[in-house]
Amino acid sequence: MKSKLSITFVFALALNVSAWDNGVQTTPAMGFNTWNRFACNINETLIRQTATQMKSLGFLAAGYNYVNIDDCWNTNREMHLFPSGMKNLTDFLHGLGFKAGVGFNIDHSLCPSPKPELTDARTFVNWGFDYIKIDNCNSGGFVGTNAQRFQRWTDALNQVKSETGKMLFYSLVEWQSFDAWTWAPALANSWRMYDDIQSNWPRITGILNNASFIGQFSNFNAHNDLDMLENGNGALTLGEQRSHFTAWALAKSPLLIGTDPLKPFFWGKNPDGTWDPNFPAQYWSGYWKDTQHTAIMYINFNERTVDLNFTFSHSPHLKADKKYAVRDLWMHQDKGVFGNFFFDGSIPTHDVRAYIFTEQA
Repeated sequence: MKSKLSITFVFALALNVSAWDNGVQTTPAMGFNTWNRFACNINETLIRQTATQMKSLGFLAAGYNYVNIDDCWNTNREMHLFPSGMKNLTDFLHGLGFKAGVGFNIDHSLCPSPKPELTDARTFVNWGFDYIKIDNCNSGGFVGTNAQRFQRWTDALNQVKSETGKMLFYSLVEWQSFDAWTWAPALANSWRMYDDIQSNWPRITGILNNASFIGQFSNFNAHNDLDMLENGNGALTLGEQRSHFTAWALAKSPLLIGTDPLKPFFWGKNPDGTWDPNFPAQYWSGYWKDTQHTAIMYINFNERTVDLNFTFSHSPHLKADKKYAVRDLWMHQDKGVFGNFFFDGSIPTHDVRAYIFTEQA
């Protein structure tokens, strides 16, 4: 692999590829993508709920402004999965302040024609999307290079911009070979540079090894895409997840969250379900890695130091008849094993507590 990358590196320097500035943005995309956590198990309700939760948790304010639907939407299930239509969904996301993204396999064109890219691009713009990920998967019938294949989409997006004034953020995934950093900076905003990410350490290190040879090809308008984040998924330890996120961020990769956000399960001071911008839900939970590990978050919105307490039956992610070993993530302390009920004391005003509850056999 090293010798292959070295040859590619020298070849790419000779090409002196210039960056494509399409005027969309000069930083890597940040937001949410459905694939790593949900794969094909997606629908309109999931997207709406996820976006609402991301905004309430502060992700939008922190710059995670894309909510992207990945694969499996453009099948014969589409009308069932998104009964209100894509335009209605993107209007909802825009109303929250997000941008809307969509993933698209080249072989699943919306238009049966030899060169369907322009019609497809017009459709996505009409539906209100702001971001498109074009995946070269299953396009082996195309005669030509990957660069030529993806150039068609660059041309289509430029044409649609001339017609409508709108340009989409353009992310591409070549398949199965990977050398996009040698030609994609002139075509797209970001390009995948390795095989699909997995929630295990060997795949993280494999991606980083490849990235260590090609960082110079990222610039203000276009970036190597190390693939979507796996934080919160699979068998990665907490330390491995820190390394994963830090490396992705400092390598200037897009940061697309791919896990299930925490959900409020107990409002605390207010009755459950209360809309109160000054005092929102205090207790949140969600699975971490698997259904035997649950993340719990408590935020003290009171103007004084308080204790926190809840019963396991409050959370849909805990089992009332099980015991859990509890780890405080900020204090780096094991709190002990608890059953039915959890208590922790002296949380300062506006401070947070985060825990991992591990189910005991």
